[in-house]
Amino acid sequence: MTEQDGQSTDQLPSLSVPDAAAHPRRRRYGGRRRAAFVVIALGAVAATAATGMAYMRQSPPAPTTAGDRLPAETRDIVRGDLVSEVHAAGAVQLSGGRDIKNHLTGIVTWTPKANAAVNPGERLYAVDNRPVFLLRGSLPAWREFKKGMADGDDVRMLEQNLAELGYTGFTVDEEFSEKTEAAVKRWQKNNGLETTGTIELGRVVYATGGLRVASAAVRVGDPIAPAQNVLRVTGFDHSVSADVPAKEQDLAVQGAKAEVELLNGKRVKGTISSVGTEKMNADGKKVVPIAIRMESTRLFDNTQSTDIVVVLRRIEAEDVLSVPVIALLPADGGGYAVQLVNDGAVKTVEVKTGAFADGHVEVSGAGIEEGARVGVPTL
Repeated sequence: MTEQDGQSTDQLPSLSVPDAAAHPRRRRYGGRRRAAFVVIALGAVAATAATGMAYMRQSPPAPTTAGDRLPAETRDIVRGDLVSEVHAAGAVQLSGGRDIKNHLTGIVTWTPKANAAVNPGERLYAVDNRPVFLLRGSLPAWREFKKGMADGDDVRMLEQNLAELGYTGFTVDEEFSEKTEAAVKRWQKNNGLETTGTIELGRVVYATGGLRVASAAVRVGDPIAPAQNVLRVTGFDHSVSADVPAKEQDLAVQGAKAEVELLNGKRVKGTISSVGTEKMNADGKKVVPIAIRMESTRLFDNTQSTDIVVVLRRIEAEDVLSVPVIALLPADGGGYAVQLVNDGAVKTVEVKTGAFADGHVEVSGAGIEEGARVGVPTL
């Protein structure tokens, strides 16, 4: 306690403010009656403390009751949980990113647009005005398909695709038979290819399902050669990852609830699906990597990748009464007081403070009840 201008003033309690780089920001959430409040960010702490102290210096509490001057504004005393939000920087991106390599020689005559969806059986790109097709399979194409070739799982994959596309008349097995050759010819004829019955290496590309085009590595008119990247593709599912500051790792628990906040402020609910081991990030900070499974990806439908903030919560105090920090006034003899305002009458009462969160503080004392109004300065 210090003496200034003949009056006794207390300093606000020291708030524990996390490192700004590790916690980009903390904010408030919740409703009016069952409100949940969050830990204030560094700038807000300074601004709130400075404003509150200035107000205290200008308006020290008086021992009178009904004769006190009405404060500039009032706020409700609310009951609810005081909850801190821990913010972890992260990113959302489409999963399954990979490069499609070309195995033909010629001139690129067509590529799909970014964000285009390509399903099995559809063309992926074109060389010399002849399409390269996407097929479904777990193995890469590694040889040409033709009559007399050695049996193999890749033959079975080809025949399964032909059958799914409606080209049947053969038994799906590991043998490239005459009937398989006949089906290949029908497929080639219907897709503008030479009806040779042989599929050269590079004419088909295998993936486990449909692909989403992220970008093209070549332009129409470019010469292209084997082993050259032609497209960057992904799957359709979005994955979310973030780095939780190591000192907050008790919140990084598999199965715990989380929220993903977009750059526009909108949030999507999710659940922590996995937790990695502690590591150092690029800034030399200890972090714990986590992955989030979102309840909905609708807001990301047209997004390939973007920065996000993963929000985790910690309950600081449950079912307590709280007021804005700036409602606190220094009480005679130390401690704090608030101005209770009722029907134009003002009464200054001492309060006991507890947990702090997002510019709010837990209070108790005579006359402190839910719904009562307390005076605050105009900010």
